[in-house]
Amino acid sequence: MLEQLFYPKSVVVVGVSENPENLARVIAQNLFEFQFNGEIFLVGRRRGILFGREIYPTMEHLREGIDVSIILTPAHTIPEIMEACGRKKIRWAIIESGGFSEYSEEGAKLEKEVLRIARKWGIRIVGPNGIGVINLENNFVAAFPPLNRKIIRKGKVSLLVQSGGVSLTYLNLLSSANIGVSKMVSMGNKIDLNEIDYLQYLIQDPQTEIIGLYLESIQRGRELLEMARSTSKPIILHKANIGETSKEIAKLHTSALANDDHIVETALKQADIIRAKDFRSFINAVKVLSLPPMKGNDLVILSRSGGIAIIAADSAERYGFRLFPMKKSFQERIHNYFRAKVIKPTNPLDLGDLFDFNLYIKILEQVLKIKGVDGMIFQHAAIGDEIQPSRRLIHTAKELSFRYQKPVAFCYLTEEEELAFIKRTFDFPIFTEPEDALSALAVSREHYRKRSLSKEKPPDYSVDFNRAKRLIRKARKEKRDPTLPEALEVIRAYGIPVADYQVIYRKEDLTKAMGKIGSPVALKFISKEGIHKSDIGGVALHIDQIEKAEEVYDRMKRIGSQKFIGILVQKMVSEGKEVILGGKRDPSFGPVVLFGLGGIYVEVFKETSLRVAPLCRDDAEEMIFEVKGGNLLKGVRGERPSDISALIENLLRLSQLMVDFPEIEGIDINPVMVLEKGAIAVDARIILREGS
Repeated sequence: MLEQLFYPKSVVVVGVSENPENLARVIAQNLFEFQFNGEIFLVGRRRGILFGREIYPTMEHLREGIDVSIILTPAHTIPEIMEACGRKKIRWAIIESGGFSEYSEEGAKLEKEVLRIARKWGIRIVGPNGIGVINLENNFVAAFPPLNRKIIRKGKVSLLVQSGGVSLTYLNLLSSANIGVSKMVSMGNKIDLNEIDYLQYLIQDPQTEIIGLYLESIQRGRELLEMARSTSKPIILHKANIGETSKEIAKLHTSALANDDHIVETALKQADIIRAKDFRSFINAVKVLSLPPMKGNDLVILSRSGGIAIIAADSAERYGFRLFPMKKSFQERIHNYFRAKVIKPTNPLDLGDLFDFNLYIKILEQVLKIKGVDGMIFQHAAIGDEIQPSRRLIHTAKELSFRYQKPVAFCYLTEEEELAFIKRTFDFPIFTEPEDALSALAVSREHYRKRSLSKEKPPDYSVDFNRAKRLIRKARKEKRDPTLPEALEVIRAYGIPVADYQVIYRKEDLTKAMGKIGSPVALKFISKEGIHKSDIGGVALHIDQIEKAEEVYDRMKRIGSQKFIGILVQKMVSEGKEVILGGKRDPSFGPVVLFGLGGIYVEVFKETSLRVAPLCRDDAEEMIFEVKGGNLLKGVRGERPSDISALIENLLRLSQLMVDFPEIEGIDINPVMVLEKGAIAVDARIILREGS
């Protein structure tokens, strides 16, 4: 669909003048500087000559059917220009002007008018408020900042960026690291085309091997995940603006435990989208993904400095790598190379006693040949006479890395000018610190692990969908949330076991209910209005005498006044471990499932895990052991293990419920008691979406 946008045969730049300070003039200058291979037309307010081309005073002087218009004029002029584009059958507009919704309410209205005109004529829009589009495959450089053809490098990374300034930063960083760029879109306000549209194209684009995104907001998160799962191309996302901006569902404990960026982080991991926290980690991720993959945890560190080797070993442990234990025969062979023989050849392997670059290469290859080694860090430093042989060493390290299909993260300390030369001329990633190299190798390892997994499908349980639907529909019709008994019946309809209970509406029925359930019981206040039972003293536990039950009934009825409709009498479940299961509907990613330890542990650990629904069994199991204290469920200090399989089943069934009912805004099942055999829900609360 976007082929014509990235590979136009003809373009018109609108807003140019002969004035050297004119920004649209710079767009035309870039097109000529990079030798764009299509026709270039220029339109401005006054006739003139620019770069040997005539400046036409209006669009009416153009022929019909030009592929792309690149517009940089004051915002208030854009609607008229879009009308002219429509009349001239121009179907693509890159609007680089600012002054729209990012600026004022008036600008937002103008933005809507521009979109209305575009849709009338069938025009697709990039922007507004961006720096344009770059495609270095055909030298279509339609950006208003002046760019130097000698500096900007072509590569295999394509970028989708929400900020113009960030676009330039990444363009320069990738070029200076000799990685380069294939295509780049500065998306701006995204009033029409957005990251999903561009992603669909780049996933199919043979010139793009790695896709990078910088986003300040994610509106179509679920589609982003689906796109990522559909491709083997690595996707790296630098997500900024990570504060909590969405409205919390104040009625639910789940909402307080699941903030926005926690959901973003989880969703990206599920889809194997690599999260970069800053420019540096983004570039390091791109570097390592251009190497063979890190297929496991076993690492070897070679270093010319013992101290830096120790620093690297510390970092390796933080990132979960294992220093591969060298066999004694290998150690002895390496030891024979040393001159003074005062350094023991272990892992990390200190090469400080060697000054022979040929031996470095020999040792490097011998290590890569070892079957159990998954990857390597080579820590090197050189100045003066060692610079030339170091260049050969880097070249050989690259060749060996690809020959043995194992990553060699080359860390190089040298003179500043030499380092810049190496980065500029070698198409092999160079790191300057062990921490950067190890964090990058961890990215490679996780990406390979995710891609190697055969992802199972979420289960499709046989549930009583119609019963759950009737209960939810009844509550919606009465413009309220489900009552406690209704919420319990909804989750029970989905196969989540619930502690036995009876609902009574008269005090006289307490004796019969307690006799049927058996003591002790919990008594819970029932209301059709959304209130927290605990806030008004609406829960009484361990009631084993009818007199006490009647006293509680009278008290709850009195404090509840108009809101009171009855009491839920429930079998006490005192044994087992308390956990919290929850669900909420994220405006971008859709249904999300939450797990956390309950009772005293929720205050001790203050941690939960999240996954975007639907869940598969691996997702549910990961959720449980991802939280601190999750291993408590396996049994500690002589305790019997809890029924983790039953807990996983409950998480999967909750996931299916959240997917099946988009009208559910949030669910708390709190607590769920995980027993030696089984996992039983004791309480539940469901909040419905407003207007659903």
